[in-house]
Amino acid sequence: MCARAIARAVDAKMPGEVLECAAKDGALAILNRLLRLSNIAIIISIETSGEITAIRNNSKPYSIAKLSDGERNAILIAANVLTVAAGTLLLIDEPERHLHRLIVSPLLSLLLKERPDCAFVVSTHEPMLPVDNPQSKVLLTRACIYEGDTVISYDIDLLNKTDTIDDDLKRTILGERRKIVFVEGVEHSLDKPLYSLLFPNASIVAESNCREVENAVVGIRSAAELHWAKPFGLVDNDSSDPARIADLHAKSVTALSVYSVESIYYRPAVQRLVGEKISAVTGGDLEEMLQTSKTDAIKWIRKNTKHLSDCIADKMARAQVCSLLPKKGEIANGGERTVTIDFTKIAHDEGSRLAQLVSASDFIGVLQRYPIRESSALDAIAKALNFPNRHLYEAAVRKLLIDDPKAVKLVRSLLGSLPADLLA
Repeated sequence: MCARAIARAVDAKMPGEVLECAAKDGALAILNRLLRLSNIAIIISIETSGEITAIRNNSKPYSIAKLSDGERNAILIAANVLTVAAGTLLLIDEPERHLHRLIVSPLLSLLLKERPDCAFVVSTHEPMLPVDNPQSKVLLTRACIYEGDTVISYDIDLLNKTDTIDDDLKRTILGERRKIVFVEGVEHSLDKPLYSLLFPNASIVAESNCREVENAVVGIRSAAELHWAKPFGLVDNDSSDPARIADLHAKSVTALSVYSVESIYYRPAVQRLVGEKISAVTGGDLEEMLQTSKTDAIKWIRKNTKHLSDCIADKMARAQVCSLLPKKGEIANGGERTVTIDFTKIAHDEGSRLAQLVSASDFIGVLQRYPIRESSALDAIAKALNFPNRHLYEAAVRKLLIDDPKAVKLVRSLLGSLPADLLA
């Protein structure tokens, strides 16, 4: 391109334009700069023989035929974009099929900036492309409707501008379903696979803790650009105080009626459903298995009473201390607080509460308030139901939810009061 422009300027006897063209980088120089900025450590050159060669890390030149498929594809895409005429509409279809994800977004983003005189339509499954190009318009294509063999309509959402949305949030939700449920945990924790089965029409996104769930839901609901998304939050109860639960509810985050997700997997009603399946295969008295499960679980909880009660007493004490922090503007208005928090009494009261539940063999009461995963009770339950360990029992619960719609309905009911929009 540059050479042709210089030749035209020379033919037209326009020395000023010759110098101007000569000062600009040619397409090859631009290509090598973009490759370097896109994490492709090669330099392309054209030998006097006309052969196109590559150099990597000061190596001797070698034929581009020896480049990887991804490197050749990057060069072809970039060369096409850099050499088309101004005003060209370029259609780029799923560049991530040919390029590594660490390359595709920086390369395409740089090419878009390099050719502001062209228009681009990029079809992609790579969420980093719209994140890295916040001024672009984003079409989220979710589905198409067929009539026979003909497509008659598409289900599409338009995001005109997304630069006001946090990048991490955009990366999380672009391409997700309309309903997005943020839950506590990590990708491989108990929470995400369970909720994926309970809410198949929603995307389940794991966040590290309750605060992150809250921030994600509030962030989406406050962004008008994300009008298509319906975010919900589900967090463990963790024995939170009513004021905190009410505050979360006002932000569309539901605190479950149980302490944590283990309280769902190991509820007696769920144990019974799994026990029915396993006893039909292995034999044995189901009622006897369930009774042994409860007895052994209570035994291990009794052995860990102090640790479990201390966990909740610690949360209660911290909550009381945090409740004394001044609210916004309160210091400017003056005033003071004087209070005594009796940590010994908090620990004693919590210990007495748990002791009463254990004495009454109230396993559900223990499940709802205490982190029994910090005892051996869960393994004891699994073994009583003829599973070698708790992980295989938990996998059986998930298998049950895949196979049995009635089990899904039951387990949903154990979560507490859920938003009607989420269940619709």
